[in-house]
Amino acid sequence: MKKLSNRLQQIDSMIIADYQSIWDCCCDHGLLGLTLLKRKAANTIHFVDIVPSLTFQLESLLQQHFSDDDFAQRWQVHCLDILKLPLTAQNKQLFIIAGVGGELLIRFIESLISKAYEISLTGKLNEIEFILCPVHYNYQVRQTLIKHNCTLVSEYIVTDNKRFYEVIHIKKKFSESTNVDNPLKIISPVGDMMWDLKMKSHQQYLAETISHYQRMLLSTKDNEKVKINEIINQYSAISLKP
Repeated sequence: MKKLSNRLQQIDSMIIADYQSIWDCCCDHGLLGLTLLKRKAANTIHFVDIVPSLTFQLESLLQQHFSDDDFAQRWQVHCLDILKLPLTAQNKQLFIIAGVGGELLIRFIESLISKAYEISLTGKLNEIEFILCPVHYNYQVRQTLIKHNCTLVSEYIVTDNKRFYEVIHIKKKFSESTNVDNPLKIISPVGDMMWDLKMKSHQQYLAETISHYQRMLLSTKDNEKVKINEIINQYSAISLKP
């Protein structure tokens, strides 16, 4: 099996709880899901991708190497659009969505939260978790999580193949209100816990992010400039924190 990328290694290291189901969405060749399956990170690992050729190859691989009694009931392969994912009434579910553009990721998040909310009304689901790694639009993804009153578990900046990524682990509760008194649980639109500006890579990522929005400001219509300036100010304030 190929070695996990830096992003997938980071995600793997963040999964320490016992889950009933882990959904490896847009799983590609299933490298992360296979790693999680080997260490039995959940009762069931769900491999989800919309590309039939990938899911066919993956299912063949799983049948070949993970069909014994120890693993046969621990995996399922779904050739599906995430928007059509069949959620089940169980708690301790984790949805991993990595390598997806921000706009599409937001659609996936909102669809899954909406479906989970409907199940929660039956009293059979109290919360779901996500580990997200957008390709871009991190600010907009975070705003979506804030809008849905999600809470932060952990977050990291990862360098992979000369690009920077944010990996965000969040929880959405349906059975109780968010504890806003704990600042570590509040999601920041620009990130909070993930920054360590003693690291040159983090300094570089922050500078590149600010530069990106400054370029946007030059080509943005006047009615959008206030919003872009606010984002620039929020990122700029990170470097001023003690």
